[in-house]
Amino acid sequence: MLAAQRQQAIVDRLQAEGVVRVTDLVHAFDVSDMTVRRDLDSLARRGLLIKVHGGATLRSSPTSEEPGFAAKAARDGAEKAAIAAAAVGLVEPGMAIALNSGTTTHALAQLLAPIPDLTVVTNSPRIADVLWAADATATGTRGPVVIVTGGVRTPSDALVGPLAVHALSTLNVDVCFMGVHGVSLERGITTPNLLEAQTNQQMLESASRLCVLADHTKFGLSGLSRIAGLEEIQTLITDETMSASAVDLLRGYIDEVVLAPVGAPVQGVGA
Repeated sequence: MLAAQRQQAIVDRLQAEGVVRVTDLVHAFDVSDMTVRRDLDSLARRGLLIKVHGGATLRSSPTSEEPGFAAKAARDGAEKAAIAAAAVGLVEPGMAIALNSGTTTHALAQLLAPIPDLTVVTNSPRIADVLWAADATATGTRGPVVIVTGGVRTPSDALVGPLAVHALSTLNVDVCFMGVHGVSLERGITTPNLLEAQTNQQMLESASRLCVLADHTKFGLSGLSRIAGLEEIQTLITDETMSASAVDLLRGYIDEVVLAPVGAPVQGVGA
């Protein structure tokens, strides 16, 4: 196994278990203690873990830290595109769906224009812009009907607060596609923003089905505010880089866990 492969395997194990021990890694990879410690040093320099006595833990960030949309959009673009391509297969003509604000749901929005008679409820001005632009450029077909909740704008460009919650409480949708800050066995799905958590809670309450879109880097993270427990999720779509052990753990709580192949072409939408 090459050093890069071994280091990725260490990161995967960390994301699944939260901690790794040098002795366990020596046994798992059949390498020397010194080789494992060099791997941990390399990963620590890249900011991917924190070395502790005898092993390493995940690098955590403040639970209230809320990156802006542009910062999040620059991360894991191929994985988000793969997740969006898998998610669009769940959307059928004539559906009403909800998309919360996020970079992965934004990627999904870019695939929705060909699906006829679609209604999209969103608290994201950026997603609304994507869908309105698709309507303006469509030839011979009308783009999705777009319902924007209104509300106060957050650093991540979500419209949240009492106005958004009230608007969502009057609606019923078939599927809610939800991007999240973190996915944790203990905390469920979370976000750093309290008002955004409340808005997302109402969005999922207005839906018959909840589909969470979260790339592998979200596993093990917890934001300040809890949106829902894992048992409330019907489908989780992540990317194929998610570790097998993490997938096994998630399948203990969630009915359907989909691993989206990175780089795969988008299948025919709206068919």
